[in-house]
Amino acid sequence: MPKQTEPDPQTRILDAAEDAIGEMGFAGASLRHIATAARVNLATAYYYFGSKRGLMEAVLKRRLGPLREEHLALLRGFEAAARGRPLPAEKILEAMLLPPLRLAAKAPAKHQAVTRLVGRIVTEPHAETQEVLRGQRAEVWTAFRKAWQRSLPGASLSELLWRMEFVWGALAFVLCNPRKIELETHGACNPARTDEVVGCMIHFFSPGFRNLARGKQKPGPGSRMSARFPRQKSAITKTNA
Repeated sequence: MPKQTEPDPQTRILDAAEDAIGEMGFAGASLRHIATAARVNLATAYYYFGSKRGLMEAVLKRRLGPLREEHLALLRGFEAAARGRPLPAEKILEAMLLPPLRLAAKAPAKHQAVTRLVGRIVTEPHAETQEVLRGQRAEVWTAFRKAWQRSLPGASLSELLWRMEFVWGALAFVLCNPRKIELETHGACNPARTDEVVGCMIHFFSPGFRNLARGKQKPGPGSRMSARFPRQKSAITKTNA
């Protein structure tokens, strides 16, 4: 069996920072702690990343970059299939929710660490963290805002943006501690069942977006939830009975 090569120092620092920030947040994860976990000295960390903020930006770019591309590819694929027609709410929500939830469902511990990092960063109140995050997700945020505005041209911008934030917030909650959700619902809600989670979230959020039309536009032919994500019956009643 060939001997595994150890990751280079830069990769070890990124891995250690990812774990530390996912566990303690940006403010709680010290650069010294990260350097120790990566088995390098502080000078090496500064050499590669310049500052703690520079390290944060590199961590997010490494992990949010692929998610950004998947978000945009899914949304653009739906838009191409729609042939110029506005997308129904369900399709926009599917494009928002599916990539990160699909990542969260993957079994290896590293994928779980990534989704915990994403959940932690999104909910982190630290101002500098949120500034970095805004820069990283600006392209995706703008693409979805424009998709919603095309879908719901009569909607108030503030009400539309509130609903987008509600979706991102619920998504962050699921990503931040999926095991907690499974334990608290006694197994009735399992974030690893991606199709079920996406279906439930689409069914919950889509009426809130469609209501913004205020009767000015009729639901399109795609307004029903796709068969791929059927409405799920709640198992909580059965569990608690």
